[in-house]
Amino acid sequence: MINVESNTNKKAESLAGNDRKKEILNLLEDLGVVRVSDLSKRFGVTEETIRRDLERLENEGSLLRTHGGAVLNRKEGPELPILQRELVQADEKRSIGEYAASLVKVGEVIALDASTTCLQMAKHLPNLEVTIITYSIAIAYELVKKTNIQIFLIGGYLDRHSLSNTGAPSEKMVEGYHVDKFFFSCQGFDLQRGISEPYEAHVQLKKSIASISDHLILLADSSKFQRKSLVRLIGMEEIDTLVTDNNVPTDALKDMEASDINVVVVN
Repeated sequence: MINVESNTNKKAESLAGNDRKKEILNLLEDLGVVRVSDLSKRFGVTEETIRRDLERLENEGSLLRTHGGAVLNRKEGPELPILQRELVQADEKRSIGEYAASLVKVGEVIALDASTTCLQMAKHLPNLEVTIITYSIAIAYELVKKTNIQIFLIGGYLDRHSLSNTGAPSEKMVEGYHVDKFFFSCQGFDLQRGISEPYEAHVQLKKSIASISDHLILLADSSKFQRKSLVRLIGMEEIDTLVTDNNVPTDALKDMEASDINVVVVN
């Protein structure tokens, strides 16, 4: 009798959990991002229950957990809008961006791509006398209050998802310039495939900036490791420094160092 009741309760709980997970995915489709605290109130369950739901959905490949919530896992589909992407691997991006900011020296000309990791870097940059070249409207807006920084915003066709400018006009604008350090991220990296991105227009502009840069510094959290996106940017051996977090396997980091890549691991 007790066993039958226990099994019935578990089945009911599982059914309720399945309904809740379906509703969470429906909300993600509508809103793009959800928060644990909001879901807890909406469904009348504890935040720990919601975290378990999100963990199961992440294991199924349906979403990506963020600090305090989740976003849809669109895999190789359309890129997440920048305000949503900023929540993915937020702590890792913050640490990587903070370290990258420390590499900037007075008088340098640096370039930043339109990634959310470079946006974190911009947030941590002190008000130094440097020149920053970027095609990211979000980064330019972040830097505008730092009056010692000279900002060169590359023009072009507006990509609304990433709040950045791309295209042939953007590539032409950088041809005659020189950059000391180019900080950029990617959607995927490994030693075999190299560094890859989902969109040709972004790759071509990054290649143009890389060609005028003395040092190439890849800022990529561990979620990008061994991911392969549509368009190859450059090989890993072409970069000077990789800044990542401590969830990349130690053996892989050693292989990169053996390829003369300076690897910096941040906590």
